[in-house]
Amino acid sequence: MKKTVIAILLIMALLCAGCGSTAAQPTETPAQTETPATETPEQTQTPADESEDSMVLEPMASYISYQVTVTEVLEEFIQTTTDVNDADNYENTINYVPGEDTLVFDAQGNQLSLSDVKAGDLLTVYTGAYTPAPMIMPPQYQAEIIIIEDPEAESPVFTCADTFVADEDGMLVGLGNTLALNMGEDVEVVDREGQTCEAELENMDLLVFYDVSTKSIPAQITPLKVVLLGSNETALSNIQDK
Repeated sequence: MKKTVIAILLIMALLCAGCGSTAAQPTETPAQTETPATETPEQTQTPADESEDSMVLEPMASYISYQVTVTEVLEEFIQTTTDVNDADNYENTINYVPGEDTLVFDAQGNQLSLSDVKAGDLLTVYTGAYTPAPMIMPPQYQAEIIIIEDPEAESPVFTCADTFVADEDGMLVGLGNTLALNMGEDVEVVDREGQTCEAELENMDLLVFYDVSTKSIPAQITPLKVVLLGSNETALSNIQDK
């Protein structure tokens, strides 16, 4: 009997030892090495090739002309309208600021002065295409050349101001591709002061008076008179080298 009891006790002791209340140690998962977020580099935008060879600058006329009617001559500017039948409309107003170098001619090419400009005159006004203008309303431009037109003239005379360069045939052509000049020996050429001159006209700004022209592009004309205005380095720098 005693042996039986002792055997039972030994068995119980062994069971207690194998099933100890040792808390199961949680398996500690090692922290995953945090891979830093990869910052995607901004895609480098390949800029357009800005070399001189790739920047093709199309030549344009060196002067912009407007035909307007004078509504009032003020000390600071000449107020004009593009529509004489709606002259009170603010949107039709353009103000021109004359300067010391502003040239004034009548429709036949006779040189005048600013004092000859009167209210009611029909004008063709040339402004420099490269001359900055303030962003105001009504628009205000620097008047480079003023032509006092004669609407009743029986034989109208036209004008064109531009930078003229020689084409492959040696003919003088405006950068705006409007006129090509047939320069005869009897063409009157004068400087800004109205004095006859024999200066080289190629690569110069010219004011051309003419009457008859061909229907080609550019129109070919024989000038009645040419006024040498001077050089225009800005315009010439925009000519693409060929």
